[in-house]
Amino acid sequence: MKVIKANNITVPTPTDGWLKKLRTSLAAFAPSGDPVTTLLNEDYGGGHCVYSVGLKKIEGLKKLDEINTPLYWRFLAQGADTATGAACLATHESSKLPAKVMAALNGPEVADILKSAENLNHLKEVRGKPNNHYELRVLRMPALSVEAFWLKSLTGKPEDDLIVPYGLVVDGSDSIKLPGGKTQLKKDHAYPVAEFLEMMQGAARHRRDADDKAPQARYNRSLMATGRPFPHGTSRAAGH
Repeated sequence: MKVIKANNITVPTPTDGWLKKLRTSLAAFAPSGDPVTTLLNEDYGGGHCVYSVGLKKIEGLKKLDEINTPLYWRFLAQGADTATGAACLATHESSKLPAKVMAALNGPEVADILKSAENLNHLKEVRGKPNNHYELRVLRMPALSVEAFWLKSLTGKPEDDLIVPYGLVVDGSDSIKLPGGKTQLKKDHAYPVAEFLEMMQGAARHRRDADDKAPQARYNRSLMATGRPFPHGTSRAAGH
């Protein structure tokens, strides 16, 4: 399903050999007639390379180019009706793992992502500058509950990248609240990469400070400092 139609946005595709193996994996993964079986057909329109960054790295991030290895492929397709969509997640060639489907999803959340992807065609930053070419990527920041399209500039400098947040809005609004409560991202809005990073780093500091003030975190750190064993049922990871 070709959603991106703007001539200046490139959607990546796996190599032919990798795609063939993914199709074989998907056929074994999903039953015949399942919506996900249409995802990797001849007209699938490419996929999304998903990049992910953790909380600690966000704070020290100077440029997005430091996130240079995709975590996995994501492929999307419209469901039986416009209210639903289908998705599959697959290993990426860069992982050195065998080509295989890792998960399949169906539901309205996928349809919402597809709608946001289609909106990329109409962004004034894309339509108004046809000579500026971008590669479509996906950026995840799980600790901040943020996912966004990353329009990686192919003709300009790294600072010409655009970030377009989508989804994960539970109250039906067009805003995504960040840790700290004062800053919000506007869904489907194109942010210059420097502005986006500044907001993410502020949110990361708020999240870290909140975690540090949590009673369980302070208690776990005190135990670690003394070398005493953790009580049964207490997670060591809870302090990090």
